Amino acid sequence: VFLHRFRGTLDDWDPAFVDELAKTRHVILFSDAAVGSSTGTPAKDVDEKARNAASFARKLGYEQIDVLGFSMGGFVCQAIALQEPKLVRKVIVIGSGPAGNAETAPPTDIVFGIALRETYAFEDIRYLFFAEGREQETQAYIERMAIRKDREPVVGAQVIGTMVESVSAFMGGKTDHYSRLRQLKQPVLIISGDRDPFFPLKNTWLLYRELADAQVAVYPLAGHAPHQQHPAEVA
Repeated sequence: VFLHRFRGTLDDWDPAFVDELAKTRHVILFSDAAVGSSTGTPAKDVDEKARNAASFARKLGYEQIDVLGFSMGGFVCQAIALQEPKLVRKVIVIGSGPAGNAETAPPTDIVFGIALRETYAFEDIRYLFFAEGREQETQAYIERMAIRKDREPVVGAQVIGTMVESVSAFMGGKTDHYSRLRQLKQPVLIISGDRDPFFPLKNTWLLYRELADAQVAVYPLAGHAPHQQHPAEVA
């Protein structure tokens, strides 16, 4: 079950990554309540997002799932694994980090301002998701995303505001998720780029340090979305 980034809808997953992984795995893309075509009330925090995802999986008839979360979805992965140790078998966290704590390295000064822009220009996409000098990979990603014309509705201002609150609480250390990480016993794969403007590489090691069973894969000269820069390799 794929859990998405801030403002991400079903159509914002890189098709090259999804299709490659789907060659060997059954992939389920999930939009939380009030995201894209999903109805309902937006989840007020990361824990509610986790409960929604667990309920969705059970409604589909699954007794056990693996979860893959990108960025904000990585927060939800941690929460659902803590809440649902019998439901969640394995965890994959991409371009994400632990909850805020005394050691957390902060994001860059400009990244959230760019992330909140109504639409993203080429350079915005390059900065948000790729490393400097990766213009060719950025353009290839944009062209892949442009193939689909019938797209999910974009996330509205009210839902964005709720997402900002939940992300800020998690990253600002206002939740107990970091202190509970040692309770998370499932195998975790942490995939990071070494030039992530949201989550400096130090935060990858802080997450790894607290987990009972984790592996780390760091892609050099990669930004926030290594699975978009190297879709086949990451899959």
